Amino acid sequence: MSNEPALPRAADFPREVTTAEDPRLLVFVGNPTQYHSPIFRKLSEVLGGRMQVMYGDDIGARPFFNPEVSAVIEWDISVLGGFPYKIFPNRASSNSKGFWSRNNPGLIGHVMRSPASHVLLHGYDTLSSWYVYFAALVSGKKIVWRGETVAKPGGGSGWREWLKRAVLPLYFRGVSTVLWSCLNNRDYLADHLGRQRHKFVRFPCAVDNDFFRAHRLDDNARAAARAARGIPADHMVIVTCSRLTARKRTHLIVDAMAKMSVETVTLLIIGDGPERSALEARARELGVSLVVTGFVGQVEVAELLSLSDVFVLLSVYDASPKALNEAMNFPLAMIASTGVGTARDLVRPGVNGHLFETGQDDALAHWLDDWANDPVVRGAMAAKNDDVLKDYTIEEGVANLVTAMGDG
Repeated sequence: MSNEPALPRAADFPREVTTAEDPRLLVFVGNPTQYHSPIFRKLSEVLGGRMQVMYGDDIGARPFFNPEVSAVIEWDISVLGGFPYKIFPNRASSNSKGFWSRNNPGLIGHVMRSPASHVLLHGYDTLSSWYVYFAALVSGKKIVWRGETVAKPGGGSGWREWLKRAVLPLYFRGVSTVLWSCLNNRDYLADHLGRQRHKFVRFPCAVDNDFFRAHRLDDNARAAARAARGIPADHMVIVTCSRLTARKRTHLIVDAMAKMSVETVTLLIIGDGPERSALEARARELGVSLVVTGFVGQVEVAELLSLSDVFVLLSVYDASPKALNEAMNFPLAMIASTGVGTARDLVRPGVNGHLFETGQDDALAHWLDDWANDPVVRGAMAAKNDDVLKDYTIEEGVANLVTAMGDG
């Protein structure tokens, strides 16, 4: 028997919303997400509705059980409103993973019949993404490709990396524009494109900054939110937001807090996962103040970031965690590991925070201690986030994409 809980009834939503008979752009992604939807809304606005998003599955639009966080995921924001879309029947079995998780042969005819001049592909990691790629080539459409992969620590090896280096230069010959999201992503793609770097267009890693800023708490609401979580008013709150897996190295934050000379500090973890119980036990053992929220929606994420002072993300490897962008919309001093793909772009050492290298455990404790002892310096760093984030917006990415499309 399955251990999954009975899911709540999915909200009713149409399988297709089309507002233009002559789209300029088709977009393919595996399923609706809270991060893609604001991009698609802006694209639809700029293109006057002359676009259509093609989904390979409806997961995300309906509640689903995520075993990694042991929770039913149901977004508290619209992931389908504000743009034309079509959800295609998926022939893959429900337990298919990876490449075989999206098998939508209906995409082939749909792409070939469409009058659209361009197709935007997100990645090449499912069977359906290849359906769309070849259908676009055969029907003479220009392919715009977007992916946020960065090089893993130590570099790639094995047969997968060998295959990528053999196939990707050929693959990208069929692509007219390659969108890069951060410096590490650009460098990774450049290493696999050969002499095709002239196809690069910047599409910065971004979230809906306006949404998070609109949900910032004022001082009174911030104090009330802290009290509701049992967090003392005089504590410096260190926040991290992620799935609690070993790769995230959240235990390093707990260990660093135990080394601090300042005791008026609380760690707030937004998320859940298999490491949760071990982290809670470690915090109890070391006498570290810890609050774990479990999975929460975007509105509550904004509330929790509002009541915090410092954001820390120490992943061994994280290509493009949107939690870092979300946190930048709040006055938080930042610490991110060099394993985070976007850290090189968003965290400026000595300006708005620090970059953490593996083995810098004592430095982490030192940085946190300094900020706990000097909230003025901490606040000055946190205030720099707005300046950095001006260059990482959905609006800029959409504008660059539409310019690259030209008059097609």
